Amino acid sequence: MADRKRGAAKTASVWLAPPVRQPGPPGLSRDRIVRTAVELLDAEGLQALSMRRVAAALGAGHMSLYWHVTTKGALLELALDEVFGEVAAPPEDLPWDEQLRALAGSLRAMFGRHRWAARLIGEYLNIGPNALRMTDTALRVVNGSGLAPDQTDSAAALVLEYVCGFATAETRMIENAAHAERDGESSPDEGFAEVSDAVRSGLTEFASLRELAGRDIGTATEIRDRNFAFGLQCIIAGLRSLSTPDNTRR
Repeated sequence: MADRKRGAAKTASVWLAPPVRQPGPPGLSRDRIVRTAVELLDAEGLQALSMRRVAAALGAGHMSLYWHVTTKGALLELALDEVFGEVAAPPEDLPWDEQLRALAGSLRAMFGRHRWAARLIGEYLNIGPNALRMTDTALRVVNGSGLAPDQTDSAAALVLEYVCGFATAETRMIENAAHAERDGESSPDEGFAEVSDAVRSGLTEFASLRELAGRDIGTATEIRDRNFAFGLQCIIAGLRSLSTPDNTRR
């Protein structure tokens, strides 16, 4: 068992490792282990996850998990791909820009449901079946935008990386606000208002920031939604400016 674990640690991705062929204890499967891990990650976060914690939730001995998943890192990689499966492919009869907005919105919503997932971006190769399906969908959508064929992969990466980057910052802010509220401090929107008031009162030399702080720009949630939509609008406008009718495939 220890030898298998050491060998797995040298593999670049769980998806590149040879399949585990030994039959494990009855009632356990990799899918069940991964689904349980996702539930625990949603409830308790990354720091709380361990093979022992997953095994306890399954009512199994922790060593029995290694018949199906060789390391905690492999389990996290599998869990990340599991939640990528929630990203919905947009209807193909929509215009390409509406499809892109729908895909980006679905990916952002997934990160909102599974806030731990954003912290794993960049940790793994993301070559699991659900990640590849999502990437293929993004490529299909931008293929209809009128971009040159040698630009579509960069365009798809731009959109996916924009959402992942936005979600990384967004989920951190949401988690910090939730922690503060649990500690007896103000609610997220109350905390945002307090920070805004403090910043506004201290702005003496920054004229543009002072003018912005004097406006009603909404709650923290409204600002994030507006910023996300505007950033995506700018990306789509940029892609459209590079497109040519000859390259349009729709």
